[in-house]
Amino acid sequence: MVRKTHMTQTEPYKLFYFPIPGKAEACRVVLSLSNITWEDVEINGEEYAQMKNNGDFPWGMVPILQTPDGTLAESSAILRYIGIQAGLAMMDPFQSAKVDEFIDAIEPLSSALSGTFRIEDEDERIRLRQAVFAADGEGTKNLKLLQEKVAESTTGWVTSSENMNIADIKVFTELFGLFSGNFDGVDKSILADYPGLIEYHDIVANEPRIKAHYAKIAEGSIRWTFQPGAFADLI
Repeated sequence: MVRKTHMTQTEPYKLFYFPIPGKAEACRVVLSLSNITWEDVEINGEEYAQMKNNGDFPWGMVPILQTPDGTLAESSAILRYIGIQAGLAMMDPFQSAKVDEFIDAIEPLSSALSGTFRIEDEDERIRLRQAVFAADGEGTKNLKLLQEKVAESTTGWVTSSENMNIADIKVFTELFGLFSGNFDGVDKSILADYPGLIEYHDIVANEPRIKAHYAKIAEGSIRWTFQPGAFADLI
C-alpha cells in the first residue's frame, strides 16, 4: 500500500481508494484543505479484494474513510462529513439542500462510463464511450443540463454561494476528471461545445486553495485536468 500522510493535528483518519482521482478525489481535496490528520491509502486490485473479503467495506466498495468514531462509506457521505469539519459545508438549511442537490445531480454524469469498464475489446469499449457523448447520448444530455444549471449561478459557484463549497469541489473533480485522457474514447475536445463549463473550470481551478493543491502534481499526471487553463486551447 502507498501511504501519503498529511499531518496537521492529532486525530487519525485514513481514506482508502485506488491510485486514481475517481470517486475519492473530492474527498482528498477537502481533507487536504482541512486541519484533519489523514492518510491517503492507495490500494491496488489485490488489496481491494482482500479487504472486501475481510469485510472492511461497509457497502462492499471504496472509497471508505476510517475515523476515530468508525468507518464511513459512500463518497458523498464522506464528503459531507469532512466538508463540515473543513468549513466548506453550508449551515443554512436551504443552502445545505442546494449543495446536496448538486452532489446528487452530478452522479449520472460521473457514472456515465460505468458500464464500459469491464469491456475488454478496445474498439467496442471506445465505440460505446463515444456513443455516451454523441448528439443524443446520455453524457451529452447531462453536460447540456449541467451547463444550464451553472449558468444560473449569480456568484460563479454552483449553488450561488458567496464562496466555494463541497458541491463545487464534487462537480469540478468528477466532471473534469472524465476528460483527463485516462478513459480511451473520451477526448477533452468534447468540452469545446460547452464554453460555460470551461468558464466554470477556470473559476474553480483558480480558487487559491485549489490552485495551490494542484500546483505540484507530477509531470504527466492525469490530474492536469484540474489545473488552471487546462482547457484553454478549446476556447
